[in-house]
Amino acid sequence: MKKTNLFIIITLTIFLLIPGPISESLTLDTDFFSQLFNIEKDKLDYFIQFDLPEEDLSTIFYLYSNGDRTLSRNQFEYLANNQYNWRELSIYFGLPPIMFEDEIIKLRRPRRDRMQVPFDKKKYKNSRKTKNIEEKINMSPGKYEYYYRNKANDIEEKIEVKQNKYEYYYKSNNMKEKLTAHMKTNKYEYYYKNIKTGKEIKKEGYGNSIDPKIIYENLRKKYEEKEDMEDNEPKQEDNGSLFSFDFNIKINF
Repeated sequence: MKKTNLFIIITLTIFLLIPGPISESLTLDTDFFSQLFNIEKDKLDYFIQFDLPEEDLSTIFYLYSNGDRTLSRNQFEYLANNQYNWRELSIYFGLPPIMFEDEIIKLRRPRRDRMQVPFDKKKYKNSRKTKNIEEKINMSPGKYEYYYRNKANDIEEKIEVKQNKYEYYYKSNNMKEKLTAHMKTNKYEYYYKNIKTGKEIKKEGYGNSIDPKIIYENLRKKYEEKEDMEDNEPKQEDNGSLFSFDFNIKINF
């Protein structure tokens, strides 16, 4: 009998010492994720079960928002259950694989559903063409190309990644935006112009590689600043910051 009781005590002790499968996720700040990415709190229950650190989850949401990509269950489960390189993953979204040295990158181009490469593909090609619109995407090892042209609205967008260099260009009647980044040195050059107002932003330097911890800290800081400013005067549009506090993501489930 004593042996049986001793066995039960030891078993319970070991069980209590082993962390549960969602120990990290239990600390998920639902207010932060709900307000920053405009996600209903009841939908966050789905993400909690995957036991992802807040840093990783916020980076995935950041990529979806910045890349104008709709999040589905299949896509998220693929990301949650597979290992990947953050720099490579950012290119799947057509996004720069770097951050500025003092803040994350939020492209100012208008939101639009953009053609994307499936995560499980190393080689992919797709295109569509109508009277006014042409869009195509082509990806192979070491190469990524995206092109969009809307003749009716005079919009052109190009993204090219090759030989360790990322190049992005967007132009419309309202704005022009360019970004180049060298992936070996993280050297970048950024340019933005509001054609209507003549406002320009130029920025260059040596940034950082994509890092979920830094992205999370930056998002958290901006979120807290927004909280503090809510009762003050309205946000000024098109200010000198490259950060646009609009990280809404689309969820399809």
